[in-house]
Amino acid sequence: GVGHFAGAMPSEFASNTSWTMVELDELTGNIAKYLYPNADVRVQGFEAAKIPDNYMDMAISNVPFGNYAIVDKSYPKAVTGAIHNYFFAKSLDKVRPGGIVMFITSSYTLNSKDETVRRYIMQRADLLGAIRLPDSAFKGNAGTEVVTDILILKKRVANTTYTGENFLEAPYKYINGYNGAYINTYFDTHPEMVLGTASMEGGMYRGNNLTYKALEGKGSLADQIREA
Repeated sequence: GVGHFAGAMPSEFASNTSWTMVELDELTGNIAKYLYPNADVRVQGFEAAKIPDNYMDMAISNVPFGNYAIVDKSYPKAVTGAIHNYFFAKSLDKVRPGGIVMFITSSYTLNSKDETVRRYIMQRADLLGAIRLPDSAFKGNAGTEVVTDILILKKRVANTTYTGENFLEAPYKYINGYNGAYINTYFDTHPEMVLGTASMEGGMYRGNNLTYKALEGKGSLADQIREA
C-alpha cells in the first residue's frame, strides 16, 4: 500500500531500519515513494520483485487474498494457485533463518480442508501464534466484512525439526448443530486467540458461510489484539 507498516513502526526501531516495499498499484506505490524517500519502493507485482533469499529480518503485509493464481514457475502449483499462499512461500524464502513473517491473511490459509500449503509452511517455519479477527475488523478503513487471521511465523534453518504450534489439521466442526465448516485445530488449543464468536450467518460474499462476529463488552478490537 502507501506504507502504513513503515509509518506505524515504533520510533525506537525506525532509525535503525531499512525498508523494501513492493506495491502493484502505480498510484499507491508512488505515494509510498513520496512518503518514504529512503525506502526501496518497487512498483511491481511481488512475483516480479528481485529480492535476495535468506536476507530480510522480517516480511510484513496485509496480503492480497483470493483463489486466483500467480505465474511463477519456481514454486509448485500448490502455492501459486492462490495469491495469499504464494505470498507466504516467496516471503519465507526472502527472510533469513530466525526471521519473521507476519501476515494478515484470509482465514482459508488456516481453515482450508487441504493441508498441502500448511505442510509446505511447516517444512520451513514455526508458527509462533495466530489471531483470528472478526468480520468487522476492516469494515471502517477498507469497507470489507471478511474473516482474517494474523499469522506470525519464524523461519527455521533448513532441515531442522518443527517446534511451533500445531496448525496442520482443519477438521469439520458443526457450529449450529446441523451446519458447520472446516476450522483449524490451533484455535481449539488457543480459544483466547479468537477475537469473535463463530456464526454460520455468512459474510459479504455469500450466506450460510462461517464468519465471526465481534465480541461484545471486551473493549476495542485494538486492545483485544494487543492482549492476544
